[in-house]
Amino acid sequence: MQQPVASSFSINPLEPARKARTCRALNKMGKEDGFAILAVIIVLSLLAVVALLLQKSVTTDIRLASHLVQRTKAEALADGITRLAIRHLVVNPPSGGRSGAFRLDGVPATCRTGTSLASITFISTDGQINLNLASQALLERVFNGIRLAQVESTRLAQNIIDFRTVGDQSISGGSKLEAYRQAGLRLGPKNGHFQSVGELDQVIGITGPLLEQLRPLMTVHSRFSIVNPNIMSWPVALALAGPSALASQDLDILRTRLILSSEFTNVVKTRSTGSTISNTYLVRVTVDQGGEARFTREAVIQLTGNEPGMIIVQWAELDRRLHGIDPPATESTPSCAGGLLSLDPP
Repeated sequence: MQQPVASSFSINPLEPARKARTCRALNKMGKEDGFAILAVIIVLSLLAVVALLLQKSVTTDIRLASHLVQRTKAEALADGITRLAIRHLVVNPPSGGRSGAFRLDGVPATCRTGTSLASITFISTDGQINLNLASQALLERVFNGIRLAQVESTRLAQNIIDFRTVGDQSISGGSKLEAYRQAGLRLGPKNGHFQSVGELDQVIGITGPLLEQLRPLMTVHSRFSIVNPNIMSWPVALALAGPSALASQDLDILRTRLILSSEFTNVVKTRSTGSTISNTYLVRVTVDQGGEARFTREAVIQLTGNEPGMIIVQWAELDRRLHGIDPPATESTPSCAGGLLSLDPP
């Protein structure tokens, strides 16, 4: 009987299980490789974000450093030109409302220093209103001039006088201290002279915006209770002219047409005053290096006639946003030192 031929192919009962394990292993390896690739992508993305942030940070730091350097240069130039301007006043004694080529009523002049521009302003404090000496009537006129109602003008003028006057009795009656407590001003009235115009923010009713309107008009450095109409600055002339004045009006024309009571303008020379001028001047210098690199220095000086010829009463930095180069530069704009500023006696 013929025997069956054995097949060359045999079925291993363990083969299906081996194949299944191999497939699972391959699937697991595929998943692990996928997770690894995803992790690498995430890490690379994070590194890219970090690199971008670092690049922006470095760029910002460079810009800030550059701006700081430019601003420092502007400050140094402003300080130097301010000192030259003070020297100019010493060697060119003010007379007739001028000092050399400069007016003393706040009309600015522009000059060049290298590639930078500077605006120089001189203001005689006799052309401003003295917070410590001005009468109620003069203060009321100022408040009327900046378009406050008469009732409010009277109230604010009385509040200023109450603030600087010794004693607790208010002009309008009652206790000043109690009025300040009710207004939430715990320090109360000063009962003494203003040391700066900025102290107006301690007076009942003087808000921040109102203080900014009053800053160009007021001083604590003149010696008189009046204002000199011949050298009053444009903001002062505009305020005293009242609401009917035009903001675009020429300063000289405005002063010519301005009618003021003698009690606001006449200085009575007595033994106590000894002079009809205070010889105290505000010097303001703005230097622009371009863009945001701007700096404004303001000094108040008193001319003495003795060596070194002056006393620096105040030295301050002003908000650069509030002051610019005025008038704008032209091709004929002179240099500051050796040009606009004369440092040799005439």
